Amino acid sequence: MTGPIRGFVTFVALTCALTACDGSVGGNPTPVSPSGSTPTSAPSSQSDTPLAGMSPCKTLDQALAGQGYSPSTPSIADPEHACDADKPGQDNLGLVLQDGQSYDANLSNPSKDQTGHVRARRAILELEPTGQEGLCAVRIEVKPKSRALVSASLAPGTTDAACTRARAVAEAVELLLPKTS
Repeated sequence: MTGPIRGFVTFVALTCALTACDGSVGGNPTPVSPSGSTPTSAPSSQSDTPLAGMSPCKTLDQALAGQGYSPSTPSIADPEHACDADKPGQDNLGLVLQDGQSYDANLSNPSKDQTGHVRARRAILELEPTGQEGLCAVRIEVKPKSRALVSASLAPGTTDAACTRARAVAEAVELLLPKTS
């Protein structure tokens, strides 16, 4: 995997794994409670963590089955929640599954983002989240407050082509996500 592609996957995993803010698409983050403070309410049920027990690597492998990708591998930055798979010399795809983070929190470049849906779920298309051509990500809402992030990096390739690929993989991943109301 080339340096820029590996860097993008690491960026996505770090962004999703190490966030300390929660905010709106408008980019005005609000700090969340420090880890040492007592939460105002305890989780009420398993539905508060709909992604618990899901493997991002198994999910990504299922979504890419039969398409010629290498088996996905855990991300260096967040191996429990993020994985990537690649076709050498073509593209790299990543998946992050994260409970407790809203799909619209911590956007890298809100001025370029596009809101929409992946099937019935709300989603955001992030064009060039690191400012590099050929990179795109789709954030998918998993209620009550979780997200799946599908990223695509094409080498060589355009941002439009990366977004087409990310959307296609997001459609396949969405079918594997838990059904929540």
